[in-house]
Amino acid sequence: MDPAPPESGAERDAGWENYLLTQSLEQARAKVEERQFQIFDLSMMTGWPPGEVARTWGFSLARVYLTKHRVAELLKKEGRRLEKPATPGFRGVG
Repeated sequence: MDPAPPESGAERDAGWENYLLTQSLEQARAKVEERQFQIFDLSMMTGWPPGEVARTWGFSLARVYLTKHRVAELLKKEGRRLEKPATPGFRGVG
């Protein structure tokens, strides 16, 4: 049986991006109330229109947009944090 061929650079990059997104989502979710994350998830991840999210959950449309914005900013912050090298100042050998 032949060993699996090595991943291409694009596959590796896609895998890394997926990992960062998954980890960022988990970290962001842990830092907000469950209801806030559900509003974000419905409006951003599943594509529900904000008006539908507001009607379903009984919130104002402004509350949905504000929550969506705040969680998205937290998600970006977590993504940037995860992309930083684990050892600040480490540049490798050479």
